[in-house]
Amino acid sequence: MTETAGDPLEIDVQISDERTLLTLSGELDASTATLLYDQLSDLEVEDVQHVVLDLAQVTFMDSTGLSVIVTEHKRLQHSAGSLTIFAPPSSVRRLFEITGLDSVLDIVPVNEER
Repeated sequence: MTETAGDPLEIDVQISDERTLLTLSGELDASTATLLYDQLSDLEVEDVQHVVLDLAQVTFMDSTGLSVIVTEHKRLQHSAGSLTIFAPPSSVRRLFEITGLDSVLDIVPVNEER
């Protein structure tokens, strides 16, 4: 798990043969987005192709966090992989809707499973 002092973001990583699950909790913003970016970069080095971001415990996300997610989506799409956004809270889901990314990203509400 990773954490910063000011705006905490914790990232729990579970790797399996099928996919890698990253469970985020806390704020994903300009002060913490680098943590997620670095974690995703490490997974790229390990040639991880299928990533699930569980956002159920994300309390806030700004455009910087959104940018990291879009960058990862593009990387995985380019390498025939997949990115799934799981259980975003209503405030985060609204951000995806406002930006039109809800029609681009694979977003699975909490009441569905993959």
